[in-house]
Order: sequence, then C-alpha cells, then structure tokens
Amino acid sequence: MSNVIAFHPRKSDLVLLYEVVGEDGKAEWGGNSEADALAWVASSPTATRILVSGWESDEEDAHLVGQPLDITAIVREASR
Repeated sequence: MSNVIAFHPRKSDLVLLYEVVGEDGKAEWGGNSEADALAWVASSPTATRILVSGWESDEEDAHLVGQPLDITAIVREASR
C-alpha cells in the first residue's frame, strides 16, 4: 500500500470568504456561504463576478492567504 497516491486534498483549516462583485467593481455581498453567494448572483441584476478567498483565522485576527480567485466562469459552466 505504500505506492498508493491520494488525489483528494486534506481538509484545510482556511476559512473561505465569498464575495459577489457588481458592475461597478464594488462588493455587493460577502459571506462564508457558497449557497447564499449563488442565490445573490441569481437575484441581482448587477452582479458580475464571484470571488473566493482563503483566510487563516484565530479567535481575534484573520489573515488573507494568497489572492482571491475569480470563480465566475466555473459557476456559470456548472449552472448550465
């Protein structure tokens, strides 16, 4: 069994933040629920992008890890 390779990543401790961005480039909605982000996009006439970012967090502070990812194209393809 030492030659078995796992392809599924281990569960990360990062907190995911979703942001829905409008036509003007400003955040219209933000939160940690992907379902709420998708619902906002579906109901907003001005939402143009969905971003997701990972945060390391302890009880007092949160720190962004890397850069936010634009997942708009993935969401659109998955909703077809």
